[in-house]
Parts: sequence; structure tokens; C-alpha cells
Amino acid sequence: MAQRQTDGQSSPLTGNFSRRSLLQRSAVTVAAAAPLALLAACGNSATTGGATSSTAAATSTPTFGSLMPLSDNKAAFTEIMNDETSHVTFLMQALGSKARPKPTFQNLAQNDIMSFAQTSMALENTGVGAYLLAAPAISSKAYLAAAGSILTIEARHAGFLDVLLGDPISANGAFDKPLSQSAIVQAASPFIASLNGGPDPSKPLTSDLDILNFALLLEYLEAEFYTTNVPKFFP
Repeated sequence: MAQRQTDGQSSPLTGNFSRRSLLQRSAVTVAAAAPLALLAACGNSATTGGATSSTAAATSTPTFGSLMPLSDNKAAFTEIMNDETSHVTFLMQALGSKARPKPTFQNLAQNDIMSFAQTSMALENTGVGAYLLAAPAISSKAYLAAAGSILTIEARHAGFLDVLLGDPISANGAFDKPLSQSAIVQAASPFIASLNGGPDPSKPLTSDLDILNFALLLEYLEAEFYTTNVPKFFP
């Protein structure tokens, strides 16, 4: 299978990770504000708002779009969390002994419910772009079907969050766009403290196993993000 292009960009992914850009709306640190604009160039149209203090978040129930107040969406965010955990299990079973180990994550805890929802929206839209990148290169029909079944769920999550936060259902209109491998890697790296011996996702994806392990890395990240934050904001 032809190698995936990485847009000629070098990657910081050697050993431990250090740079931050994956989640356009993550408000973990002030230093992250500039790199988070990366996803805006990849098709996410919402702007980044200022961080809301935990005290202010606790006394307000912001409402976005046409849906219920953000704090009333426990069932939806719990469902998304469970979906992402199921995606991890599904890919691990598909890969069997070839599945990459779970990385060690950092900087995923959000300061307030608004930052959590904005980060969640960026994360889900990134997932859609990542699976659109991977799908054309998968040679196995079984693996393609597996990836497709996850892609549609990621898109449902993204559409829900887009509307919840007052954005169009699709920032790209009628046809979604893939993200480049290099953009995804550059964006994800600051949230990973260690690969724990797993393959470097910046290397060319030359086989179906490479592609599914690349997807598994992102699913690990999503699952960890939700299991860290959903119990905090929706006890």
C-alpha cells in the first residue's frame, strides 16, 4: 500500500512529547492559546473564547445553539464517553497482539464546563478528519468497515457538539475534509507524556495495522479526555 504523506513537515514525536495544539478550545494553560489555532486552519470554524473561572462556571448554566443548557447534557456526554471507551476496546480487539500500548496522557483536565464542551467539540471534529484521512488507505474491507462504523459515530458526536455550541452542523458544508497526518500528530503530541513503547505516529502509515494503531492512539486520547472530565462536570 502506498505510504501516507506527512506534508513534508517534521514531527516532534521522538520519545516523550512536548508540544500542544490538538484541541483548539482547550484552556488548560495560557501557553496553549496560540498553538490551538491549528485546528482552525483544518476546517473548524468556531473561535476560541477566554477561559471561564471555575467559580463563574459553577454559578452559571450557559446555553448554546438551540439545545438545552450545557449543564443539562449529562446523558449526552456520558453516551459520548462510553462510545469512545467502546472504540478503544473495538480497535484493541481488531488489532489483537499488534495493538499499541496505551500512552500516558497529560493536560487533559479542563477548568470549567464551557472549556470542556469547546475542547470536546474540537476533539470530535478532529476525529472525523482523522478517519477521513485513514479510510482511503485501508486495504482490508473488514478493517475499512470497522473504521467506517467509528467514523459515523464520531461525526454524530461532532454534529451534536457543533449545534450545542452554536456552530453549523458541519464547518465544511456538505462534504467533510480529512486532516493531514502531520497536522494531527503535531496537534496531539502535547497531550501525550509518553508513548510507552508504542509506534511513532509521525512515521508513514504503510499498512492497515499502522493505520488502525494511529486511530487507536486518538481513541485512547478521546476516551481519557472524557473519563477525566465527564465525572467532574456531570456527577
